[in-house]
Amino acid sequence: MASKNRNDKGVSLAKGPVGVTGIILLAAGILGFVFAGNSFDASPVDGTAQGETFLGFEANGWTNLLLIGAGALLLFASPMHWAAKSLSLIVGLVLGAASVIALVDGDDVFGIFAANGLTKLLLGAAAALLIILALLPRVGKNKNKRDDDHIEPRRERVGSRDDDYERGLRDAQAGNHRASTGARSPGTRR
Repeated sequence: MASKNRNDKGVSLAKGPVGVTGIILLAAGILGFVFAGNSFDASPVDGTAQGETFLGFEANGWTNLLLIGAGALLLFASPMHWAAKSLSLIVGLVLGAASVIALVDGDDVFGIFAANGLTKLLLGAAAALLIILALLPRVGKNKNKRDDDHIEPRRERVGSRDDDYERGLRDAQAGNHRASTGARSPGTRR
C-alpha cells in the first residue's frame, strides 16, 4: 500500500511519457548506429554532412549520437517529476533547434548532423512532444488538505526569565514573603 505522503503532491503526468520518449529516441539512435550511419565524418559550418539511410531516416554517427544522448538524458530524468519536466524542455529545445537549422540549411545541421526530410520531421515532432510534456502538471492533489496541516502549532512559552524577574521585583515591593526568602512561586524557573 502506498504511503499517504507520496500522494499529497499528486501524480505526475510528465514522468511516464518522458521515459517512453527517451526509450524511443535511445532505440532510434542505437538502431541507427548498428544498421546505418556510424561514420563521424563532418564538414562543419560550410560543408554538407552525408549519412546512410535506415527506414527512411538519414543519419550519420553524430545524428545517432544526438538521439542516443537525448534519449539517455530523458530516460535518466524520468523517475523524478521536476527532472523529467526540466530535461524534457531542454532536450525539446535542442531537438527543435536542430530541426529548424536542418530545415534552413537543407541537408544537415551545420555540416555535422546529417538529416533528410524524415529526419527533420522526427526531430521536430520529438521537440514538439517534449515541450508539451514539459508543461504537464501533477494531478490528483488533495485540495481539502492544506500544505501546513502537518506542521504542529508553535507552543508559546508560559514564562520567560524576564517575566520571572519582573514578577519577583513586584512581589518584593509588595512585601511578599516568598520573594524576600528566595522561595519559588509556582510556574517560575531557575
